[in-house]
Amino acid sequence: MAVLILLHALLGALLLAAVPALALGGLWGFLRPLPSRFYALLRGAAWVAILQVLLGFLLLLQGLRPKDGLHLLYGLLLAAGLHYLGGLEPGAWFYRGLKDPPRRPEIYVALGLLFCVGLVLRVYFTGR
Repeated sequence: MAVLILLHALLGALLLAAVPALALGGLWGFLRPLPSRFYALLRGAAWVAILQVLLGFLLLLQGLRPKDGLHLLYGLLLAAGLHYLGGLEPGAWFYRGLKDPPRRPEIYVALGLLFCVGLVLRVYFTGR
């Protein structure tokens, strides 16, 4: 169980560094289209968050509870948000699934990543 706790903490630290860095890079989306490499990094961060959530629920099933129950909700929202933002790349699964896809999805990605910065901070501080 100690290994799961350590892995959960390491993935959390990775997300705490990666999401603000992605948000800073995403600000470029207000001016120009974001490169496909950016979306690949965003999808990678989303998979790290999804793994983080799965580990968190595994720890919960083993009897370890966060200090605040909202920690679980914030983690789920962060993972889902990053997953959908990564799918907004033109031609990606979420973009293709929209009835009227936006002409400039980069703006929504940039704004969504700023929201995700707040979520990752809330996840971190409610889990301590």
